[in-house]
Amino acid sequence: MSLSPKARMLVGILAANAALLCAAAWAIYQRPPAPPHIQGVYLDNSRALPDFTVLDQHGQPFGNRDLLGAWHLLSYGFTTCPDICPTTLNQLVSFTEALTGAEDTAAPRILFYSIDYRRDTPQQLAAYLPYFDKDFIGLTHEDDPDNPHLGLEQGLGLLAQLEPLSDSEDAIASNDYRVSHGVALYLLNPAGELQAVFKPVQTGAGLPGFAPETLVRDYRAVRQYVAAGN
Repeated sequence: MSLSPKARMLVGILAANAALLCAAAWAIYQRPPAPPHIQGVYLDNSRALPDFTVLDQHGQPFGNRDLLGAWHLLSYGFTTCPDICPTTLNQLVSFTEALTGAEDTAAPRILFYSIDYRRDTPQQLAAYLPYFDKDFIGLTHEDDPDNPHLGLEQGLGLLAQLEPLSDSEDAIASNDYRVSHGVALYLLNPAGELQAVFKPVQTGAGLPGFAPETLVRDYRAVRQYVAAGN
């Protein structure tokens, strides 16, 4: 039985709509997943760090190749910081403890980079960090005309300033200064590249800080997104 012109038109419209729906569904299926929504910034194109060399808490050189093969999370500050730095390190202790034994996502290696190298020698870092976790890695540097540490500081965009406390020209050299710095955590992937920056929130004490449960959530989200080949 032949269809009437009106019926044939209706069949054609239905077939066209079905084709459009199939095309839309395929486009949605093919669309890459959205980057993880984190408290901070995820870098779709991870950023390689310029060449750098600093010292760890044992006085050994630490550079780009030491970042290869594992995830790292870097915090920065100084050991005589009275509040923000020790608070952040304690929050990182809680963060790593929450991931201990996790089969899906191993904790990253924690790095603490001092922006007060005059006071924070390797020996000072070696005495300071075990109060938090013996596995935390302390980083500092020494006076060097070639400034091999700058690749790390500039590659991550660390914000820090030494403010003289007197008008003396040698105030900094005589340790007559105070230190100010930004607050952020930098996630480095196993290629030694910057993959994400976690930003703080204001805590109840009015200081910037990081909720360990939020760090766990965001770190896992980044790891899973990268593991999926994105």
